[in-house]
Amino acid sequence: MNTILALAWSGDDLSAFEVAASLAHDMSSHVIGLEPPSYRAVSVAWADVGMGGPFDMPMADDEEDRKRVETLRAGFFRAMDAAGVPRAASAEAQDGALWRELKQAAPLEIGSIGRAAELIIVPQPGGPAKVPESLFEGALFESGRPVLMVPAGKHPNVGKHMVIAWNASTETARCVAMAMPLFRRAESIEVISVDGAMVDGPSGADLAVSLRRRGLKVTARHLPAGSKAPGPTIIEAAQASGADMIVKGAYTQSRLRQMIFGGLTRHLILSSPIPVLFSH
Repeated sequence: MNTILALAWSGDDLSAFEVAASLAHDMSSHVIGLEPPSYRAVSVAWADVGMGGPFDMPMADDEEDRKRVETLRAGFFRAMDAAGVPRAASAEAQDGALWRELKQAAPLEIGSIGRAAELIIVPQPGGPAKVPESLFEGALFESGRPVLMVPAGKHPNVGKHMVIAWNASTETARCVAMAMPLFRRAESIEVISVDGAMVDGPSGADLAVSLRRRGLKVTARHLPAGSKAPGPTIIEAAQASGADMIVKGAYTQSRLRQMIFGGLTRHLILSSPIPVLFSH
């Protein structure tokens, strides 16, 4: 991953910057910390599509937003310094860390900027203090790049023990291909599939064989359908195996259907305690 784009939302949660710093150090990457859009811009974006802002969306005046950005910028460089990632001399530098201001305030700007990166790292969306789902979705749907979603907390050595949440879908196959630079540095990779959560296509064992041909250390496990939904089943299996990253194609079922009825992607987005690499 030669270029990593990272965004954080609140000074209380810099986990996305910390993970970006760790990966940038290990992979000699150029890492860009992106200024987030203001609370006001996110609220206006909701209004532009005929919806009111979320009721729990915090509002802030310009001075409060300015201080928030300053806190995040300082936190970005603090995370880079702690990981031994130097400041980049310029935007053309091969490696090192650089802060980028947001020229357009629109929440979807992260997606268009991210098209020139090889990996986008964002916090886990969710409640009032977390990044709005619109920013996560902008990165996922507008960039064409893999998006690493990082839950709050400490995540040392992300990507050393990886789980592929395999369902044989086109989306997950694409995510597996995009994850190849991360797979090459992994110490172990496990393909986990769940009975009843598959579409027509290769089995997890088939995928493991294909990846082993690349010289990767890969095992496969197919879990029977149990009393729990596939989302909790995958998370529990990943935690039990000591995984520090899950790889999953996003929204094999439609986004609207998952918002209404739930689904594996939706559960991982909102509930995974482990960083998840998504692509669509």
